[in-house]
Parts: sequence; structure tokens; C-alpha cells
Amino acid sequence: MPCASCKAQPCFTGKGELPDNCPDRVRTVIASSDVVEGFFGHVKANQEKNVDRIHELIEYANFMGYKKIGIAGCIGMHDELRVIKQTLKKDGGLEVSSVMCKSGSVHKKDLGVPASARLTTQTGHAIGVIACNPVGQAMVFNDAKTDLNCVLGLCVGHDSIFMKHSEAPVISLLVKDRANAHNPASILYGFYGDNYFHRRPSPEGASKFNSTQMKPIDLFRMMKMKLGRRK
Repeated sequence: MPCASCKAQPCFTGKGELPDNCPDRVRTVIASSDVVEGFFGHVKANQEKNVDRIHELIEYANFMGYKKIGIAGCIGMHDELRVIKQTLKKDGGLEVSSVMCKSGSVHKKDLGVPASARLTTQTGHAIGVIACNPVGQAMVFNDAKTDLNCVLGLCVGHDSIFMKHSEAPVISLLVKDRANAHNPASILYGFYGDNYFHRRPSPEGASKFNSTQMKPIDLFRMMKMKLGRRK
């Protein structure tokens, strides 16, 4: 699928030719009866509010009528879990259940994990002798009949296992990225990220690059932001 390298973006703009292997070339029209009335208005309202992700979760849960929220957290983010749980309860009136990744207290030795991998990772991060248990986290929430589950900093792979076994829909609330303060997208927006990913050839070429990539929608958003600041 060529979406990452597509410049015309005809699926979004409605103009231009569809690239080879474009998924829109083999389009299946589905008339869903499960479309929630008013959802598009809900999304638009949140975009205009420019809310953070935690409060966007609250808005979404309230809109959908979800009351019981499960949070599958990493043991290394216990403080973040505590603050987020308080926020969801205080600002959203939600019933929040939380299960940390070491639930079940399964020893790695009993699973055949070698001693060299029981205390620290190869990169030096402390992980302890107790194994992570994303399946167990999902099963606890399944038994509790949560309406919506959230992933809070589970390791890559553990998050997908949790999502696979969760009966309730799952939202990624916070992703783990030890090198970038748990904000993996941050590397994409700076000068070094631009050069590392070859988006800009040099500091001198940055403005030229931006001018060639600027789209009408970008100009519209910039004008809207400037007008908003003047009010």
C-alpha cells in the first residue's frame, strides 16, 4: 500500500489519480447501521476545544455512555496512573479500574527466562524478576465487564497482546518511549528529526521545503489560528 509516499492524497482531496496499489482502487462500500448519531459533531467540538488526550477520553466516554473504564498500566508508570485515574474520576465522573503489568506475580524463572534477562534488559532498564502479564490484565477487565479499556505505557508487543485479548474496545492513552519522555512523535518535529528522517536537506533548505509542501488546508489553518489570537 503506497499511502506513506502518496503526495496527491486523492482519498482526502477528491482530486488526482489514484496511485497503483491504492486501497481505494478496491473499495468495498459498506452501509453500516451502527453509526452513532451526532458523532461527527462530537469530533468537531473536541477539535475546536483543542483538548488534551485525557480529557478527550472523558468527552468520548461520556458521549458513548461508557461508565466503567479499565487502565492497563506499566509498573514503571504508577505515578502517572494515579494522577490519570484521579483526573478521570474527578473531571469525568467515571468509574476507573486499574491493573498493573506485574499482576499475577508470575516469576520469570518459572517461565524459563534465563537469569541474564530477569533483572535488567539488554539496554540496562530494570524490569525485575516478575513477568509482565498483558493477558492477565485483559482477563481481569473482561471479568469486570469494563466498557472501555486504556493502555498506559505497556511495552511494544505487550500492548498488542492486551488489545487482542480485551473484550472491550481499547484506546492507547500513553505510549512508552524512554528516550523521548514517552512522546515518540517529538523526534519528528525538531530540526534533528527532520534531518534524521531526511525531510529537510539542511537548515537553509527548510523554508524552501516548507513552501513546496504547503497545502491550501495548511494556509487556512494558519490564518484561522492568527485570527483566533487577535480576538
